[in-house]
Amino acid sequence: MKILFIVINNEEHLRELVEEFAENDIKGGTILESKGLGNLTNKYIEEGYFTYLKIFMPSPINYNKTIFLVLDDEKIDIAKKCVRKILGDMSKANTGIMFTLNVDDVEGLTK
Repeated sequence: MKILFIVINNEEHLRELVEEFAENDIKGGTILESKGLGNLTNKYIEEGYFTYLKIFMPSPINYNKTIFLVLDDEKIDIAKKCVRKILGDMSKANTGIMFTLNVDDVEGLTK
């Protein structure tokens, strides 16, 4: 069993990806709103007196969507193919990131 993490930089792909998962019997998962560290670094690292003021001013921070799914090993490749189909080439800048980790034990999942 593994956990697949997917960070989508373009929120517009989320609905299409969820639909693709459903069509391929990829169920469950959790979706979180997330921020890239680069966005925060640009907001907080400045020189001079404006740094303090900039922290309190609204700014257009881009939000990502982070999806994680705990899946049987045979479903991982299917889910990754779904992601590549919707997002395209993950090596292109500002597309997103996808990785897996092994899961030793899980409680509370339903089949």
